[in-house]
Amino acid sequence: MKLKVARQQVLNLLDDPDGQRWSLATAGFDTSNEVDLALQGAAVECLSLYVHAGGDFFDVVEQVTTIDGTHQFDNAPFLIRAVQLKSGNNNYRIHGTREQDIQVDSSSGHTVKVRLVYMPDFSGIAAATDQIPFSFGVGSTMDFHLFNQWVIAVAAKNLTPKENETNTSLDDRIGMLQNSCTKAPEVPKTVTFPSTKDNNFSIDAALYRWSYVARDNIANKTCCLRLHKLALR
Repeated sequence: MKLKVARQQVLNLLDDPDGQRWSLATAGFDTSNEVDLALQGAAVECLSLYVHAGGDFFDVVEQVTTIDGTHQFDNAPFLIRAVQLKSGNNNYRIHGTREQDIQVDSSSGHTVKVRLVYMPDFSGIAAATDQIPFSFGVGSTMDFHLFNQWVIAVAAKNLTPKENETNTSLDDRIGMLQNSCTKAPEVPKTVTFPSTKDNNFSIDAALYRWSYVARDNIANKTCCLRLHKLALR
């Protein structure tokens, strides 16, 4: 859904289609405009509820190579679900840890596969031509229509206190859309029960951990994923 359309639908839910009470920005996303800020806030709120309910529509899988044990993401991750250390065709799951618990920095380069969800960021998008970016990368223009409507309804709810209006139909709409999005069935619905012979295990990969910080002044990077090893004593 394009930003221009989302703005107008918010006004329609507010019974303000002519923009008398809530004016719209004239061009791209505007951080000083109430409707745009409501949409941005609603996107973060809905995405948080969706991913913590297990939803995976906005998951992105990336393969990156660390430099001096670190990698900087171009866009801020909202959630990193999993990190795997790659060796040839093998993918070895490595555990995460807090940055303050790092034991031994890894200064070598490694290829890792990361499954993550990006933070919605509307800055810099054109109102009439650009899709609202709930995700990034290949396939980022895929639309989740129910989710779009959920975000729009929550954005409208965030604006209603300006007039202190009660709107039970809007509340019901938000509840229905939230349930429709967060209670979608898992894909796949079932998996094979693991056994020891199915384990893809590597002693070397078991020694690695990953951490993430928004600002890493040591590496001079933002949105920084860092690999390190356990200290063997």
